[in-house]
Amino acid sequence: METITAEYITCVIEAAMTMFFCLYVTRGLLQVPMRILAPVAALLAVAGSAASMALSAWLSACLPFSMDTSTVSLPLWFAVGYFSLRRATHERAGGLLFILLLSVQVLHLCRSTTYFFYGLFLPHMTDGPYCWADIPGFGIPSVVLTFLLAVFCRRLYQKLRGIDLRGYLRLWLIPLFFVILYILQTNIYPLGNFTLTNGFRLLIGLCAFVTYSQMVSAISHAAMAARETEIHTQLAHQLDLQRARVDDLESHAEEMKRIRHDRRQHVQVLRGLLEKGKVQEALTYLDDYEDSMAGAIQPPLCENFVADTLCRRYETLAKQSDITVTMNISLPKEPGISGSDLAVILGNLWENAVAAALDAKETHRFIRLRIQTREEQILIRMENGYDGVICQEGERFLSSKPGRNRAEGVGIASIRSMARRYSGLTAFDYTPDTFTASVLLYLPKPGELMPTSTKA
Repeated sequence: METITAEYITCVIEAAMTMFFCLYVTRGLLQVPMRILAPVAALLAVAGSAASMALSAWLSACLPFSMDTSTVSLPLWFAVGYFSLRRATHERAGGLLFILLLSVQVLHLCRSTTYFFYGLFLPHMTDGPYCWADIPGFGIPSVVLTFLLAVFCRRLYQKLRGIDLRGYLRLWLIPLFFVILYILQTNIYPLGNFTLTNGFRLLIGLCAFVTYSQMVSAISHAAMAARETEIHTQLAHQLDLQRARVDDLESHAEEMKRIRHDRRQHVQVLRGLLEKGKVQEALTYLDDYEDSMAGAIQPPLCENFVADTLCRRYETLAKQSDITVTMNISLPKEPGISGSDLAVILGNLWENAVAAALDAKETHRFIRLRIQTREEQILIRMENGYDGVICQEGERFLSSKPGRNRAEGVGIASIRSMARRYSGLTAFDYTPDTFTASVLLYLPKPGELMPTSTKA
Protein backbone atom coordinates (compact mmCIF):
# COMPACT_ATOMS: atom_id res chain seq x y z
CA MET A 1 0.00 0.00 0.00
CA GLU A 2 2.86 2.35 0.81
CA THR A 3 4.37 1.78 -2.62
CA ILE A 4 1.18 2.54 -4.56
CA THR A 5 0.22 5.53 -2.41
CA ALA A 6 3.71 7.08 -2.54
CA GLU A 7 3.93 6.61 -6.31
CA TYR A 8 0.43 8.02 -6.79
CA ILE A 9 1.07 11.13 -4.69
CA THR A 10 4.37 11.67 -6.50
CA CYS A 11 2.63 11.33 -9.87
CA VAL A 12 -0.11 13.79 -8.81
CA ILE A 13 2.51 16.36 -7.70
CA GLU A 14 4.39 16.07 -10.99
CA ALA A 15 1.19 16.35 -13.04
CA ALA A 16 -0.03 19.34 -11.00
CA MET A 17 3.29 21.17 -11.34
CA THR A 18 3.39 20.48 -15.09
CA MET A 19 -0.08 22.02 -15.43
CA PHE A 20 1.02 24.93 -13.26
CA PHE A 21 3.95 25.49 -15.60
CA CYS A 22 1.71 25.66 -18.69
CA LEU A 23 -0.87 27.93 -17.04
CA TYR A 24 1.79 30.25 -15.64
CA VAL A 25 3.56 30.68 -18.97
CA THR A 26 0.24 31.39 -20.74
CA ARG A 27 -1.17 33.45 -17.84
CA GLY A 28 -1.74 36.61 -19.87
CA LEU A 29 -3.42 34.67 -22.71
CA LEU A 30 -6.05 32.77 -20.71
CA GLN A 31 -9.62 33.30 -21.90
CA VAL A 32 -11.12 31.18 -19.11
CA PRO A 33 -11.16 32.38 -15.45
CA MET A 34 -8.69 30.70 -13.11
CA ARG A 35 -11.53 29.74 -10.73
CA ILE A 36 -12.69 27.36 -13.46
CA LEU A 37 -9.26 26.23 -14.66
CA ALA A 38 -7.90 25.37 -11.19
CA PRO A 39 -10.47 22.65 -10.32
CA VAL A 40 -10.28 21.25 -13.87
CA ALA A 41 -6.48 21.01 -13.57
CA ALA A 42 -6.79 19.36 -10.14
CA LEU A 43 -9.26 16.80 -11.51
CA LEU A 44 -6.98 16.04 -14.46
CA ALA A 45 -4.01 15.58 -12.12
CA VAL A 46 -5.89 13.19 -9.84
CA ALA A 47 -7.68 11.15 -12.52
CA GLY A 48 -4.87 11.32 -15.07
CA SER A 49 -2.26 10.11 -12.57
CA ALA A 50 -4.41 7.09 -11.70
CA ALA A 51 -4.89 6.26 -15.38
CA SER A 52 -1.18 6.74 -16.10
CA MET A 53 -0.21 4.40 -13.24
CA ALA A 54 -2.70 1.76 -14.42
CA LEU A 55 -1.31 1.93 -17.96
CA SER A 56 2.29 1.67 -16.68
CA ALA A 57 1.41 -1.37 -14.50
CA TRP A 58 -0.28 -3.10 -17.42
CA LEU A 59 2.68 -2.44 -19.75
CA SER A 60 5.19 -3.63 -17.15
CA ALA A 61 3.30 -6.92 -16.89
CA CYS A 62 2.91 -7.40 -20.65
CA LEU A 63 6.23 -6.25 -22.09
CA PRO A 64 9.04 -8.82 -22.25
CA PHE A 65 11.67 -6.11 -21.72
CA SER A 66 12.11 -3.27 -19.27
CA MET A 67 11.50 0.34 -20.24
CA ASP A 68 10.34 3.63 -18.78
CA THR A 69 6.60 2.99 -19.12
CA SER A 70 5.78 6.64 -18.36
CA THR A 71 7.04 7.38 -21.88
CA VAL A 72 3.98 5.58 -23.32
CA SER A 73 1.49 7.75 -21.40
CA LEU A 74 3.36 10.92 -22.36
CA PRO A 75 1.58 11.35 -25.77
CA LEU A 76 -1.80 11.04 -24.03
CA TRP A 77 -0.89 13.72 -21.50
CA PHE A 78 0.44 15.84 -24.35
CA ALA A 79 -2.80 15.57 -26.36
CA VAL A 80 -4.96 16.42 -23.35
CA GLY A 81 -2.72 19.38 -22.52
CA TYR A 82 -2.77 20.67 -26.09
CA PHE A 83 -6.55 20.66 -26.53
CA SER A 84 -7.11 22.05 -23.03
CA LEU A 85 -4.69 24.95 -23.58
CA ARG A 86 -6.08 25.55 -27.06
CA ARG A 87 -9.55 25.97 -25.60
CA ALA A 88 -8.35 28.10 -22.70
CA THR A 89 -6.03 30.46 -24.63
CA HIS A 90 -6.88 30.30 -28.39
CA GLU A 91 -3.10 30.56 -28.91
CA ARG A 92 -1.51 29.43 -32.18
CA ALA A 93 -0.62 25.77 -32.52
CA GLY A 94 3.13 26.43 -32.85
CA GLY A 95 3.21 28.41 -29.60
CA LEU A 96 1.26 25.76 -27.67
CA LEU A 97 3.50 22.96 -28.92
CA PHE A 98 6.54 24.98 -27.83
CA ILE A 99 5.13 25.49 -24.31
CA LEU A 100 4.03 21.87 -23.88
CA LEU A 101 7.39 20.49 -24.98
CA LEU A 102 9.09 22.85 -22.54
CA SER A 103 6.84 21.49 -19.76
CA VAL A 104 7.91 17.94 -20.65
CA GLN A 105 11.54 18.97 -20.42
CA VAL A 106 10.94 20.60 -17.05
CA LEU A 107 9.40 17.34 -15.83
CA HIS A 108 12.40 15.35 -17.09
CA LEU A 109 14.81 17.83 -15.52
CA CYS A 110 13.08 17.54 -12.13
CA ARG A 111 13.21 13.74 -12.22
CA SER A 112 16.85 13.73 -13.30
CA THR A 113 17.70 16.07 -10.42
CA THR A 114 16.09 13.69 -7.92
CA TYR A 115 17.80 10.62 -9.35
CA PHE A 116 21.16 12.40 -9.51
CA PHE A 117 20.80 13.42 -5.85
CA TYR A 118 19.85 9.82 -4.94
CA GLY A 119 22.90 8.46 -6.78
CA LEU A 120 25.28 10.83 -4.97
CA PHE A 121 23.90 10.80 -1.43
CA LEU A 122 21.21 8.10 -1.09
CA PRO A 123 22.23 5.17 -3.31
CA HIS A 124 19.86 2.83 -1.45
CA MET A 125 16.93 4.88 -2.81
CA THR A 126 17.81 4.17 -6.44
CA ASP A 127 16.44 0.61 -6.42
CA GLY A 128 13.25 -0.88 -5.14
CA PRO A 129 9.65 0.32 -5.04
CA TYR A 130 8.41 3.78 -4.06
CA CYS A 131 8.35 4.70 -0.39
CA TRP A 132 7.18 7.66 1.72
CA ALA A 133 10.58 9.34 1.38
CA ASP A 134 10.10 9.55 -2.39
CA ILE A 135 7.25 12.04 -1.96
CA PRO A 136 9.54 14.86 -0.75
CA GLY A 137 12.40 13.40 -2.81
CA PHE A 138 10.50 13.96 -6.06
CA GLY A 139 8.09 16.62 -4.81
CA ILE A 140 10.56 19.25 -3.60
CA PRO A 141 12.61 19.43 -6.86
CA SER A 142 9.38 19.34 -8.83
CA VAL A 143 7.88 22.31 -6.96
CA VAL A 144 11.04 24.42 -6.73
CA LEU A 145 12.48 23.84 -10.21
CA THR A 146 9.12 24.02 -11.98
CA PHE A 147 8.35 27.39 -10.39
CA LEU A 148 11.78 28.83 -11.27
CA LEU A 149 11.71 27.51 -14.82
CA ALA A 150 8.11 28.71 -15.29
CA VAL A 151 9.22 32.27 -14.48
CA PHE A 152 12.19 31.89 -16.84
CA CYS A 153 10.18 30.38 -19.71
CA ARG A 154 7.36 32.92 -19.36
CA ARG A 155 9.86 35.70 -20.01
CA LEU A 156 11.25 33.86 -23.03
CA TYR A 157 7.79 33.28 -24.46
CA GLN A 158 6.75 36.90 -23.91
CA LYS A 159 9.81 38.00 -25.88
CA LEU A 160 8.88 35.67 -28.73
CA ARG A 161 5.31 36.92 -28.79
CA GLY A 162 6.56 40.53 -28.71
CA ILE A 163 8.65 39.79 -31.79
CA ASP A 164 5.56 38.28 -33.50
CA LEU A 165 5.57 34.50 -33.09
CA ARG A 166 4.01 33.99 -36.54
CA GLY A 167 7.47 34.21 -38.03
CA TYR A 168 8.77 31.45 -35.71
CA LEU A 169 6.02 28.83 -35.79
CA ARG A 170 8.47 25.92 -36.08
CA LEU A 171 10.51 26.70 -32.98
CA TRP A 172 8.79 23.80 -31.21
CA LEU A 173 10.99 21.44 -33.24
CA ILE A 174 13.99 22.39 -31.09
CA PRO A 175 12.53 21.25 -27.73
CA LEU A 176 11.07 18.22 -29.54
CA PHE A 177 14.58 17.09 -30.46
CA PHE A 178 15.73 17.46 -26.85
CA VAL A 179 12.73 15.45 -25.60
CA ILE A 180 13.46 12.71 -28.13
CA LEU A 181 17.13 12.70 -27.11
CA TYR A 182 16.13 12.24 -23.44
CA ILE A 183 13.71 9.41 -24.27
CA LEU A 184 16.26 7.64 -26.47
CA GLN A 185 18.94 7.90 -23.83
CA THR A 186 16.55 6.61 -21.15
CA ASN A 187 15.10 3.64 -23.04
CA ILE A 188 17.55 2.68 -25.78
CA TYR A 189 21.02 3.71 -24.71
CA PRO A 190 21.16 3.84 -20.90
CA LEU A 191 24.56 4.18 -19.24
CA GLY A 192 25.73 1.59 -16.73
CA ASN A 193 26.49 4.00 -13.88
CA PHE A 194 23.26 5.28 -12.30
CA THR A 195 24.71 8.58 -11.13
CA LEU A 196 26.49 9.21 -14.43
CA THR A 197 23.32 8.35 -16.38
CA ASN A 198 21.20 10.91 -14.55
CA GLY A 199 24.02 13.42 -14.57
CA PHE A 200 23.99 13.10 -18.34
CA ARG A 201 20.21 13.55 -18.44
CA LEU A 202 20.52 16.56 -16.17
CA LEU A 203 23.14 18.00 -18.52
CA ILE A 204 20.79 17.50 -21.49
CA GLY A 205 18.08 19.49 -19.70
CA LEU A 206 20.41 22.32 -18.68
CA CYS A 207 21.86 22.55 -22.19
CA ALA A 208 18.33 22.71 -23.59
CA PHE A 209 17.30 25.73 -21.51
CA VAL A 210 20.60 27.50 -22.18
CA THR A 211 19.93 26.89 -25.88
CA TYR A 212 16.45 28.43 -25.59
CA SER A 213 17.84 31.48 -23.84
CA GLN A 214 20.46 32.02 -26.53
CA MET A 215 17.93 31.29 -29.28
CA VAL A 216 15.45 33.90 -28.03
CA SER A 217 18.29 36.37 -27.55
CA ALA A 218 19.44 35.83 -31.15
CA ILE A 219 15.88 36.22 -32.46
CA SER A 220 15.45 39.42 -30.41
CA HIS A 221 18.66 40.88 -31.83
CA ALA A 222 17.58 39.92 -35.35
CA ALA A 223 14.22 41.62 -34.84
CA MET A 224 15.96 44.70 -33.44
CA ALA A 225 18.28 44.78 -36.44
CA ALA A 226 15.25 44.55 -38.76
CA ARG A 227 13.59 47.46 -36.95
CA GLU A 228 16.78 49.51 -37.19
CA THR A 229 16.96 48.73 -40.91
CA GLU A 230 13.39 49.94 -41.30
CA ILE A 231 14.20 53.13 -39.38
CA HIS A 232 17.28 53.72 -41.54
CA THR A 233 15.17 53.20 -44.66
CA GLN A 234 12.64 55.74 -43.43
CA LEU A 235 15.41 58.17 -42.55
CA ALA A 236 16.84 57.70 -46.03
CA HIS A 237 13.46 58.64 -47.51
CA GLN A 238 13.41 61.78 -45.40
CA LEU A 239 16.96 62.60 -46.42
CA ASP A 240 16.03 62.13 -50.08
CA LEU A 241 13.10 64.45 -49.54
CA GLN A 242 15.32 67.11 -47.97
CA ARG A 243 17.83 66.75 -50.80
CA ALA A 244 15.03 67.09 -53.33
CA ARG A 245 13.81 70.20 -51.57
CA VAL A 246 17.29 71.73 -51.68
CA ASP A 247 17.66 70.81 -55.35
CA ASP A 248 14.30 72.35 -56.14
CA LEU A 249 15.15 75.53 -54.27
CA GLU A 250 18.49 75.76 -56.08
CA SER A 251 16.79 75.15 -59.43
CA HIS A 252 14.19 77.75 -58.61
CA ALA A 253 16.88 80.25 -57.66
CA GLU A 254 18.75 79.61 -60.91
CA GLU A 255 15.53 79.93 -62.89
CA MET A 256 14.68 83.23 -61.20
CA LYS A 257 18.19 84.52 -61.93
CA ARG A 258 17.82 83.58 -65.59
CA ILE A 259 14.38 85.18 -65.79
CA ARG A 260 15.66 88.44 -64.27
CA HIS A 261 18.58 88.41 -66.72
CA ASP A 262 16.37 87.74 -69.75
CA ARG A 263 13.67 90.20 -68.66
CA ARG A 264 15.76 93.17 -69.70
CA GLN A 265 16.15 91.75 -73.20
CA HIS A 266 12.42 91.15 -73.54
CA VAL A 267 11.63 94.66 -72.28
CA GLN A 268 14.00 96.17 -74.88
CA VAL A 269 12.33 94.19 -77.68
CA LEU A 270 8.82 95.19 -76.56
CA ARG A 271 9.86 98.84 -76.14
CA GLY A 272 11.26 98.89 -79.66
CA LEU A 273 8.11 97.34 -81.15
CA LEU A 274 5.83 99.76 -79.32
CA GLU A 275 7.94 102.80 -80.24
CA LYS A 276 7.52 101.80 -83.88
CA GLY A 277 3.77 101.40 -83.40
CA LYS A 278 3.83 97.65 -84.03
CA VAL A 279 1.24 96.81 -81.37
CA GLN A 280 0.11 93.48 -82.93
CA GLU A 281 3.70 92.25 -83.17
CA ALA A 282 4.24 93.23 -79.51
CA LEU A 283 1.15 91.25 -78.44
CA THR A 284 2.32 88.22 -80.42
CA TYR A 285 5.72 88.48 -78.78
CA LEU A 286 4.07 88.61 -75.34
CA ASP A 287 2.01 85.48 -76.14
CA ASP A 288 5.17 83.60 -77.13
CA TYR A 289 6.89 84.81 -73.95
CA GLU A 290 4.01 83.56 -71.77
CA ASP A 291 4.06 80.16 -73.46
CA SER A 292 7.82 79.79 -72.87
CA MET A 293 7.41 80.79 -69.22
CA ALA A 294 4.58 78.29 -68.70
CA GLY A 295 6.74 75.49 -70.11
CA ALA A 296 9.67 76.42 -67.91
CA ILE A 297 7.72 76.70 -64.66
CA GLN A 298 5.91 73.50 -63.70
CA PRO A 299 2.61 74.04 -61.81
CA PRO A 300 2.34 72.38 -58.36
CA LEU A 301 0.47 69.10 -58.08
CA CYS A 302 -1.15 70.15 -54.82
CA GLU A 303 -0.77 72.63 -51.98
CA ASN A 304 1.21 70.22 -49.79
CA PHE A 305 4.93 70.77 -50.32
CA VAL A 306 6.02 67.26 -49.17
CA ALA A 307 3.65 65.44 -51.53
CA ASP A 308 4.39 67.84 -54.40
CA THR A 309 8.17 67.57 -54.06
CA LEU A 310 8.27 63.80 -53.56
CA CYS A 311 5.82 62.99 -56.35
CA ARG A 312 7.54 65.33 -58.83
CA ARG A 313 10.90 63.75 -58.01
CA TYR A 314 9.71 60.18 -58.55
CA GLU A 315 7.68 61.21 -61.59
CA THR A 316 10.89 62.46 -63.20
CA LEU A 317 12.69 59.19 -62.39
CA ALA A 318 9.80 57.13 -63.74
CA LYS A 319 9.52 59.08 -67.01
CA GLN A 320 13.26 58.75 -67.54
CA SER A 321 12.67 54.96 -67.52
CA ASP A 322 9.80 55.21 -70.04
CA ILE A 323 7.13 54.65 -67.39
CA THR A 324 3.83 56.43 -68.01
CA VAL A 325 2.76 58.40 -64.94
CA THR A 326 -0.74 59.68 -64.17
CA MET A 327 -1.44 61.61 -60.98
CA ASN A 328 -4.55 63.10 -59.42
CA ILE A 329 -3.61 64.64 -56.07
CA SER A 330 -5.85 66.70 -53.83
CA LEU A 331 -4.03 67.47 -50.60
CA PRO A 332 -4.14 70.72 -48.60
CA LYS A 333 -1.10 72.49 -47.23
CA GLU A 334 -1.79 71.16 -43.71
CA PRO A 335 -3.55 67.82 -44.21
CA GLY A 336 -3.37 66.69 -40.56
CA ILE A 337 -0.53 64.17 -41.06
CA SER A 338 3.07 65.00 -40.29
CA GLY A 339 5.37 65.61 -43.26
CA SER A 340 7.79 62.87 -42.21
CA ASP A 341 5.01 60.26 -41.96
CA LEU A 342 3.59 61.29 -45.33
CA ALA A 343 7.09 61.06 -46.83
CA VAL A 344 7.51 57.51 -45.52
CA ILE A 345 4.19 56.36 -46.99
CA LEU A 346 4.55 58.04 -50.37
CA GLY A 347 8.28 57.32 -50.64
CA ASN A 348 7.77 53.59 -50.09
CA LEU A 349 4.78 53.46 -52.44
CA TRP A 350 6.72 55.22 -55.20
CA GLU A 351 9.86 53.15 -54.69
CA ASN A 352 7.97 49.86 -54.89
CA ALA A 353 5.88 51.04 -57.85
CA VAL A 354 8.86 52.25 -59.91
CA ALA A 355 10.86 49.06 -59.18
CA ALA A 356 7.89 46.85 -60.14
CA ALA A 357 6.99 48.84 -63.27
CA LEU A 358 10.56 48.54 -64.54
CA ASP A 359 10.14 44.75 -64.62
CA ALA A 360 6.79 44.92 -66.42
CA LYS A 361 6.34 44.48 -70.17
CA GLU A 362 7.21 47.60 -72.15
CA THR A 363 3.57 48.01 -73.15
CA HIS A 364 2.45 47.85 -69.53
CA ARG A 365 4.85 50.15 -67.73
CA PHE A 366 2.61 52.61 -65.92
CA ILE A 367 1.99 54.20 -62.52
CA ARG A 368 -1.29 55.77 -61.48
CA LEU A 369 -1.48 57.71 -58.21
CA ARG A 370 -4.58 59.18 -56.67
CA ILE A 371 -4.75 61.04 -53.33
CA GLN A 372 -8.07 62.27 -51.97
CA THR A 373 -8.93 64.17 -48.80
CA ARG A 374 -12.45 64.05 -47.45
CA GLU A 375 -13.64 65.10 -44.02
CA GLU A 376 -11.11 63.52 -41.65
CA GLN A 377 -9.68 60.90 -44.00
CA ILE A 378 -6.90 60.65 -46.53
CA LEU A 379 -7.14 57.94 -49.19
CA ILE A 380 -4.01 57.06 -51.17
CA ARG A 381 -4.25 54.63 -54.08
CA MET A 382 -1.24 53.57 -56.15
CA GLU A 383 -1.56 51.31 -59.20
CA ASN A 384 1.35 50.06 -61.26
CA GLY A 385 2.23 47.44 -63.80
CA TYR A 386 4.48 44.52 -62.80
CA ASP A 387 5.83 41.28 -64.20
CA GLY A 388 3.09 39.09 -62.71
CA VAL A 389 5.35 37.41 -60.12
CA ILE A 390 4.20 37.78 -56.49
CA CYS A 391 6.04 36.32 -53.49
CA GLN A 392 3.49 36.00 -50.71
CA GLU A 393 3.22 34.09 -47.42
CA GLY A 394 -0.21 34.54 -45.88
CA GLU A 395 -0.77 38.31 -45.67
CA ARG A 396 2.95 39.03 -45.88
CA PHE A 397 4.48 40.10 -49.20
CA LEU A 398 8.05 38.86 -49.48
CA SER A 399 10.76 40.94 -51.09
CA SER A 400 12.26 39.72 -54.36
CA LYS A 401 15.20 42.13 -54.13
CA PRO A 402 18.70 40.58 -54.13
CA GLY A 403 20.06 39.91 -50.65
CA ARG A 404 16.66 40.00 -48.91
CA ASN A 405 16.33 36.16 -48.92
CA ARG A 406 12.57 36.36 -49.44
CA ALA A 407 12.08 38.29 -46.19
CA GLU A 408 9.07 40.56 -45.79
CA GLY A 409 9.38 43.74 -47.82
CA VAL A 410 10.53 46.63 -45.64
CA GLY A 411 8.51 49.14 -47.69
CA ILE A 412 5.15 47.42 -47.19
CA ALA A 413 5.92 46.86 -43.50
CA SER A 414 6.68 50.59 -43.10
CA ILE A 415 3.44 51.57 -44.84
CA ARG A 416 1.43 49.27 -42.59
CA SER A 417 3.17 50.64 -39.51
CA MET A 418 2.35 54.23 -40.50
CA ALA A 419 -1.28 53.34 -41.24
CA ARG A 420 -1.67 51.76 -37.80
CA ARG A 421 -0.31 54.95 -36.22
CA TYR A 422 -3.28 56.83 -37.71
CA SER A 423 -5.75 54.01 -36.94
CA GLY A 424 -5.91 53.43 -40.66
CA LEU A 425 -6.13 50.52 -43.05
CA THR A 426 -3.96 49.11 -45.82
CA ALA A 427 -4.87 46.82 -48.70
CA PHE A 428 -2.60 45.27 -51.31
CA ASP A 429 -4.33 43.64 -54.27
CA TYR A 430 -3.13 42.36 -57.61
CA THR A 431 -4.28 41.01 -60.93
CA PRO A 432 -2.01 39.16 -63.39
CA ASP A 433 -0.53 42.47 -64.61
CA THR A 434 -1.51 45.24 -62.12
CA PHE A 435 -0.58 45.73 -58.47
CA THR A 436 -2.69 48.08 -56.35
CA ALA A 437 -1.76 49.52 -52.96
CA SER A 438 -4.44 51.39 -50.98
CA VAL A 439 -3.87 53.31 -47.74
CA LEU A 440 -6.64 54.90 -45.67
CA LEU A 441 -5.63 57.27 -42.87
CA TYR A 442 -7.96 58.67 -40.21
CA LEU A 443 -6.84 62.15 -39.24
CA PRO A 444 -7.00 63.52 -35.69
CA LYS A 445 -10.10 65.55 -34.93
CA PRO A 446 -9.71 69.23 -34.03
CA GLY A 447 -8.23 69.47 -30.54
CA GLU A 448 -6.74 65.96 -30.63
CA LEU A 449 -3.00 65.42 -30.58
CA MET A 450 -1.31 64.14 -33.70
CA PRO A 451 0.13 60.61 -33.33
CA THR A 452 3.68 60.68 -32.04
CA SER A 453 6.25 59.90 -34.71
CA THR A 454 9.20 57.60 -34.19
CA LYS A 455 12.75 58.59 -35.00
CA ALA A 456 11.82 57.95 -38.59
